[in-house]
Amino acid sequence: MDLIIKLKQFTKFANFTKYAHGHLTIMIVFLAMFFFPLFTFMTVSNACASGINTFAGTSAASETLLDRTIEKITPHFKDIITEHEKIKILKKKGVKKYAKLNFSFSKKNQKLKIYFIKIIKPDGRIININLNDLTTVTAPVSMSAPVFSNRLMKVVQLPGLSKGSTIDYKFKQTTIKPYMKDNFFTEDYFGGASPLKKSVYKLKIPKGIYYKYAEYSLNEKPEIIKGKKYTTLVWTVLNRKKISHENFTPPLASIIPHVAVSSVKSWNDVASWYSSLTKDVIKPGLSVKNFIKKIEKSRKTRLNKIKAIYDFVATKIRYVGYEFGINGYKPSNVNSIFKNRLGDCKDHATLFTSMLSLIGVKAYPVLIPTLMIPDMNIKLPAPFVFDHEITAIKLKNGHFMFADTTSNVTTFGDLPTMDQGRNVLIIVNGKGIPAKTPVFPPEKNNIFFRESAAIGKNGGIISKLNIKYTGAYDMYKKYMLTSISHRKKLSGVLKTIAAISPEATIIRYAFKNEKSMDKPFLENISFKAKRYAVKSGNVLLFKLPIRVRTILSKITVLKERKYPLVLGYNFSEKDVIKLKIPSGYRLSVKPRNIFIKSAIGYIKAKYLIKGNHILFTSFFAVKGYKIPSSKYLSARKFFNKSIKYLSNQVLIAKKI
Repeated sequence: MDLIIKLKQFTKFANFTKYAHGHLTIMIVFLAMFFFPLFTFMTVSNACASGINTFAGTSAASETLLDRTIEKITPHFKDIITEHEKIKILKKKGVKKYAKLNFSFSKKNQKLKIYFIKIIKPDGRIININLNDLTTVTAPVSMSAPVFSNRLMKVVQLPGLSKGSTIDYKFKQTTIKPYMKDNFFTEDYFGGASPLKKSVYKLKIPKGIYYKYAEYSLNEKPEIIKGKKYTTLVWTVLNRKKISHENFTPPLASIIPHVAVSSVKSWNDVASWYSSLTKDVIKPGLSVKNFIKKIEKSRKTRLNKIKAIYDFVATKIRYVGYEFGINGYKPSNVNSIFKNRLGDCKDHATLFTSMLSLIGVKAYPVLIPTLMIPDMNIKLPAPFVFDHEITAIKLKNGHFMFADTTSNVTTFGDLPTMDQGRNVLIIVNGKGIPAKTPVFPPEKNNIFFRESAAIGKNGGIISKLNIKYTGAYDMYKKYMLTSISHRKKLSGVLKTIAAISPEATIIRYAFKNEKSMDKPFLENISFKAKRYAVKSGNVLLFKLPIRVRTILSKITVLKERKYPLVLGYNFSEKDVIKLKIPSGYRLSVKPRNIFIKSAIGYIKAKYLIKGNHILFTSFFAVKGYKIPSSKYLSARKFFNKSIKYLSNQVLIAKKI
């Protein structure tokens, strides 16, 4: 129920701060799904993935029998939504999922009325839930960030729910006043991932009010009924199958069929509305001006001044959000943000923009939907399709460079992966400029392994490994270093070397630049293992490179895909391994040098023999931000070739 309610009103209640609460933490969880996707350097909990893409399992735990929504926009733009849901529980997982119902609403601007909640047992008996049993609690906006909101939830337990039961409930939610005057924007999702028997969405709009709609993953067109006072749009979806899980898919909200309707005529209207919220909060006071004067005196170049301001806002303004009423959309005053050293994403962007203006740099707020929600539809202007705010800096050539100060581990000039490749709205002097954020090339997000190792005559190994992380990997490592204990850090390193060889032990572990906003994160690991190479008589057998990219097989497990393959960012890995073999041994069998190129990436690798040393170099690059399903087969072929090559073994034998 909670999932369905949230999905059906996904954008209606999603402003550009609500779903961005704890943006950095959400970004890191998202990255954890895909970080180290090509090697066994880190392990990722399944819980991370389930928090991002919530699909039903191999068989549905529940089935939606009826999903009926009737929504009415009044002439004064009051929004009245009545929902009637019938959900049949098919498995024990469904019992667990729906054991508690949550109804979310805003304390200040919304009214909630629940008509009934009942459980229809398999034998026909009806259990009517006493509505007095509902309790009101504060809605958990984010479990991982200091965010405070006036959103509440009505919560009730469902006793007696069992396999074969049907949950039947009906409620009404009324939004009293729109935040964007004389406009409405609404969105409806036709069920969740579970199979759906019938879903009806009926929207009543007063005659004379402009509207435009867009459909997503939906073939059905609306029935349009023109009455004396209202125009009614009716969408009906029947017998939709379960949305099956595929690894590395887009967020569920991008896949479920849904429709969006807006009365906003242009992006300039959205920009004008947002500008009206910021005009009285962006003017810097004396304290801010004096701070900038110190930066100007201590930094000579324009670029260094910008970077100094960026670093200050990113590292010194703590992320805290107060989302009460219009403050969920309106940023705080820049002077209070500066004084208190705290604020959410829109506060960060507003302060950064204000400070840059004092050194003559033109910068503008950017409303952006991160990868967690459907992308902004350029053809359907609406104010509430964003979950985040960043900054655009206008360059001398007229182009824009984007910056996100909510991430205190992102180097200036880079962007968190959740911000990349998204349609955005730049607010320039009250006008809206649709744009797209860049997707950085594979070389930007790189891990460079430089290794010096020696194999003993009994198959043991001693290795020194130096690793440099850049781009997305640099962000991840710096974040993890500050968020986990020393014991967990060492545990991660132990897993790394254990994947190389059982019973491996750490000799030394060190790192650098963990707090730097300019220099890449560096890691040094020395380890040894008794059994790395397999010994058989006069032969030693082992694999190079030492890190085997085993997770590629998880990416290519499907023979075909219905949805795009979304790894979330482009990435690359470089390996330079110098391996000393025992005296008296010679290289007997080695993999060939290769260069495999595909539309989505390439791998090149070669071996050089110098005396008793094997020098292996490789570079692996993938355009994995988003691979369309039409290109999946060629991507799968490329990955499988890479897997086959990386599974080859090196054989050294005693000289005769």
